[in-house]
Amino acid sequence: MSKLVKVCGIRTEEAANCAIESGVDLLGVILVPNRKRTIDHNVAKNISLLASDKRKIKDTQFKTVNSILKHLEGQSFSNSDQYFIAFKQLIIDNGPFLVGVFRNQDISDVFKIAGELSLDFIQLHGNEDKEEFCEYNSSKESCTYGIIPRFVIPRDIAVMDKLFTETIRDNVHVGSGLALPLLDSELGGEGKIIDWKAVDDLKKGKFILAGGLNPSNVRSAFVINNVIGFDVSGGVEDGDGNKDLTKIESFIKAVKET
Repeated sequence: MSKLVKVCGIRTEEAANCAIESGVDLLGVILVPNRKRTIDHNVAKNISLLASDKRKIKDTQFKTVNSILKHLEGQSFSNSDQYFIAFKQLIIDNGPFLVGVFRNQDISDVFKIAGELSLDFIQLHGNEDKEEFCEYNSSKESCTYGIIPRFVIPRDIAVMDKLFTETIRDNVHVGSGLALPLLDSELGGEGKIIDWKAVDDLKKGKFILAGGLNPSNVRSAFVINNVIGFDVSGGVEDGDGNKDLTKIESFIKAVKET
């Protein structure tokens, strides 16, 4: 089964373009104020254009996440795992897309920034009420953004189960914009490998795995159950915290060719 690749913490158009041309599925930019990887908003807008231009060149079936969500809404899935797998494949087939990462920020501010920067996905990396964000996202006529909630295990297992259960009702996807859940450490971007055995033991959910991944160890993570994508940030940086283009290429190649 093909795996999704997300390169996060991108701050330059050069790094974004390298990831795009190497076959990345999701580009992540940090929109939390005053973090070491926080991106300039004008640069984020340009990266959004790079991603959308690539989708046009590829002539993908679905040019926006909104159109993917409309395609999935009302479809039949026996459980949330089937839904996550389907969403993952649609991202791979139609990407690259841009993810904005937020942490404990005001909900109206998050959606305002998402609109200004033409984001495709909103990633919630704090202790926000993920269900509230999904409800806000779906309060319009149709969902504009995909929501990527970050969870810390085992702490968040009960919250995850509730959110996943409400995504599929009577075997039908109800449409909240919930995309792919992501597993990481509390802060993220720390280079900490999370407990892979705990991920392996989860009974519900298909996840993007983050935390301490790099071009050398990502292949070994393929044996973990429940993982359908990989997220890297520090693992493709040089000693000064800048994205290393060779490492970006190597990481994406390692995932796509395994």
